[in-house]
Amino acid sequence: MPSSVGSMPTKRRRIVYLIAIAVVFLFGLPSRLVPQYLPDFYVNYVGDGLWAMAIFFMLGFVFPSASTRRLVIISLAITYAIELSELYQADWINQLRHIKIIGLILGFTFLWSDLAMYTIGITVGALLEHFVLWRKSHPIAK
Repeated sequence: MPSSVGSMPTKRRRIVYLIAIAVVFLFGLPSRLVPQYLPDFYVNYVGDGLWAMAIFFMLGFVFPSASTRRLVIISLAITYAIELSELYQADWINQLRHIKIIGLILGFTFLWSDLAMYTIGITVGALLEHFVLWRKSHPIAK
């Protein structure tokens, strides 16, 4: 039975989300690995939004039957919790943050603008899911 316009996905195709994650990483990682070659706006804001979008797509991959609303809420909770953890600056966690992969995940400095960019990134991810990914992975039968 074809999906009606505006309906939520009942099951995501994991390969589509794996590709989405790879594309987001392709555009997001340079903001952290080679920031000297990119505009400040991209490094300071776009990279954060892409990181949050990647979290949304990863959750869609792991939980293919979850509603988009649930994924948005969980993504916001994860990204906000990680950002708030940056307020904690004990020596032991700061030493962990200097390990590249952990620093990429946990970040270093709390910024209100990061919370805004996470919200935007997750919202864009949800909109892409609705208008692009969902339609590409579930074409309407003719």
